[in-house]
Amino acid sequence: MSAHDKVIAIFRELAGEKSERLDATRYLADVNSRITAALAGEKEEDVLHQDKIGFHLVDWQADAAFIVALSLYPERFTDEEIRDGVLAFLLHAPSHVVEAARLAGQPYDNFAETKKEEPKRPGQSR
Repeated sequence: MSAHDKVIAIFRELAGEKSERLDATRYLADVNSRITAALAGEKEEDVLHQDKIGFHLVDWQADAAFIVALSLYPERFTDEEIRDGVLAFLLHAPSHVVEAARLAGQPYDNFAETKKEEPKRPGQSR
């Protein structure tokens, strides 16, 4: 069983048939439409703009589901599955979240003032 299959199985236990929504792109459009409707004003350009925000919030839902499943049942995942799932999340989700925040006019680097220079790792050049 793959890590993806484990995630679906965990959500099937928790949410029954609704867990299928995590694996079907047709449902992404439903959620995106709800986000768009909740955020948009009357103007067509507002709707199109808010639709982009919705897209950036739903496109990485499978990655989010992995993190939630891992948080609830870490014992069900191997180290390799955790490594792969975390890396997939980090490659996909952050850019979408930052872009959604940018499009919404929200600050997206709340750590800017608290950032410190990362310590140099062995073999890393600066």
